[in-house]
Amino acid sequence: MFRAGLPVFPLNVVLFPDAPLPLHVFEERYREMVRECLEKDRSFGVLLVTPDATTKGTSRIYSIGTIARIVETNPYPDGRYDIMCLGRERFRVVSHQNDRPYHTASVTILSETEPRPSHPQADEQTAIAAALAIQTILELRLLLATLSRATTQDDARAEQLGRIVKAIPNEPIALSYFAARILPTANLADRQDLLEIPGVSGRLLKIQEHLKRERRVANQLEAASTVPLFRRKAGGTVFN
Repeated sequence: MFRAGLPVFPLNVVLFPDAPLPLHVFEERYREMVRECLEKDRSFGVLLVTPDATTKGTSRIYSIGTIARIVETNPYPDGRYDIMCLGRERFRVVSHQNDRPYHTASVTILSETEPRPSHPQADEQTAIAAALAIQTILELRLLLATLSRATTQDDARAEQLGRIVKAIPNEPIALSYFAARILPTANLADRQDLLEIPGVSGRLLKIQEHLKRERRVANQLEAASTVPLFRRKAGGTVFN
């Protein structure tokens, strides 16, 4: 599906479908964008923007992002907004426009690349995605269990990890985006790469690679958590 004139908010964040995004909007042009979004369909696009490593003082705006729908608003008397958004469909920028004070673009809404249910390969692809989802859930639960054992002294962290475990979805597409956004050590480039993978099976395979690396880090944290805070040595007490 093609959409022209989509308001775009470049941010130093990767928004995934179904993910919440709280924002404090203070810049005048984006206040105007929010006002106009609230008058229309309450949606805008979020694109990752990062410093350009090749040219000092410039930024790189990525071409694949996610539609954000405004679900809650808290306007301030001076025109600022606190808004809560929810990630919806992914999109690819076709062209940028300069007809508004804020960024706008013509975009193509992206869908998953798996075959339609009537396609001869649909059953096979669905079975592959379901098997990958089961393995991903197992890997994710193992990671969260290890992190929980490594943070036994932190009640708030343990409670947070427990909530994450309960929230893990079973459906492959929802699972792929859920797992992508909670990877503890993934950086913005990692998250953008996951967002850009066109199909759920490829995304789940990549997430499993991340989870294996995350497990190694979590195992190190668990091992470190079992070492006594103080270790006695001849001549004094030292920190480990």
